[in-house]
Amino acid sequence: MKQIKHLFMTYRNGIVADTLRKAGHPFGVIFGLQMPQLAEIARAIPRDIVTGRQLWADRNVRESRLLACWIIPPDSISMQEAIDMASGVLTREEADIMAFRLLRYLPFAHDLASRLLDISDPLPHYTGEALLRNLNQ
Repeated sequence: MKQIKHLFMTYRNGIVADTLRKAGHPFGVIFGLQMPQLAEIARAIPRDIVTGRQLWADRNVRESRLLACWIIPPDSISMQEAIDMASGVLTREEADIMAFRLLRYLPFAHDLASRLLDISDPLPHYTGEALLRNLNQ
């Protein structure tokens, strides 16, 4: 985790971070990494459920949450864990990245999308919509 946080600092983009803060992102720490930088970090880290769960649990750091969606192996989570993760989404950006980088690869992705669409909370519902968009491409 320490190495990952060091990489976040290496790629830090203050302009993007300030813009996201001003836009109301709910994170205490925003490094301002863009998707190409997160993808580069993800390529350097082996897919690992333990590291992925640690990153996802870090609700204070935007980049930790997004990187988790690259790191978690799709075959290592259950339907319930996927629902729990989607129910804990903090932003639409997270929902979109989660749907594109993780959820669409789950063997039960269509069923998961249906279940998320049944949730009345806006962000999990949106995650279900994002997943459907990714499945229908």
